[in-house]
Amino acid sequence: MGRQARFLSPSAESRAVLYHAIDRVNGRLFLMNERKTKEKFIQLMRMQEAYSDVRVLSYVIMDNHFHLLLEVPPKKKGAPVIMSDEAFLAKIKAFNSLEYYKDLKQLLARLRETGADKAAEEVKAKHTCRMRDLSCFMQSLKRRFSQWYNKTYSRTGTLWEGRFKSVIVEDGFAARMISSYIDLNPVRAGMVKQPEDYRWSSYGEAMKPSLGQKSDCWRTRAREGLCRVMQLNQETGGRISCADSEVLWQNQGADWYRIMLYADGEEVFISRPKEGVMGGVSVQVKKGFNRKDVSKVLSQGGKLSVGEALRCKMRYFSDGLVFGTKDFLNDLFKETKELFGEKRKSGARPIREVGWKGEANQALYSMRALRKDAVE
Repeated sequence: MGRQARFLSPSAESRAVLYHAIDRVNGRLFLMNERKTKEKFIQLMRMQEAYSDVRVLSYVIMDNHFHLLLEVPPKKKGAPVIMSDEAFLAKIKAFNSLEYYKDLKQLLARLRETGADKAAEEVKAKHTCRMRDLSCFMQSLKRRFSQWYNKTYSRTGTLWEGRFKSVIVEDGFAARMISSYIDLNPVRAGMVKQPEDYRWSSYGEAMKPSLGQKSDCWRTRAREGLCRVMQLNQETGGRISCADSEVLWQNQGADWYRIMLYADGEEVFISRPKEGVMGGVSVQVKKGFNRKDVSKVLSQGGKLSVGEALRCKMRYFSDGLVFGTKDFLNDLFKETKELFGEKRKSGARPIREVGWKGEANQALYSMRALRKDAVE
């Protein structure tokens, strides 16, 4: 029996889709525990992002696994991305060896000079058909890192546990929940007390002081991604200049994302400042977290606050198939119900362990009703 097809959004050809992608090291060994391994992974991730047009909105690189919140632009499956020769070659140069870039540049030049435009477009299509594709992004990133790791550490064999997991995520509050969950991974693991202290995450990178070096571009990309998660740059489709990204982060993004990470799950999570300022907003900051208390609450049938839930391991975020509001899940289910059993009539399944409060802090759902070890 072949592998089950990955569950992708049926709207992927018409609009951008967000995915939470996770993968682990084979045997769950701590093979990524060195500074240089994490930094190499981030370098390759950013290169893959620039090449493929799949945007990394938030991320964390742990010692034996990683989490990414990705935005995949719309594209027909297997279809090439149309772009000029100049734009295409710029991507090739940034992503491949200089020798490969020069050979491809010369080949395209010869084809254009002889009027073989169709052949030139076919050459480009072999590369661009893999752009704006979730699976291609993940496969290429994992393969390139594996090759580097095995060569660097004189290692052989597969590095990764298997196929990566992915969950479709609704834009808005659900995406902010997933992004916060990702950045809080090192806190849940007891590696740091504050998420900004872990440097190999989107929030840790965004909060780094400027070094006045080339590495500052990673900080800017992290800030831009988190501003996109917070929907602070919607008017430009999420694409803004580096300078504008810095302004958004300094004026709104840093404070509002901090609320997501530290507040205790009240309406303030998705409130919006008036005229771009935070004045008058009262934030209940979660200063402590006791896992034993959480276990006791759950065992007695109680509910976790959103802030508490984000500090637990939530399988809904990795195994739930889809994460978002009831309407979002039910609409998606109607488009894909042939993939489910005949008895199933709706898509949304409640996340029973969390108590959603207030009109703004809307209830979120999973496509799968997880029971065993759903929250740890």
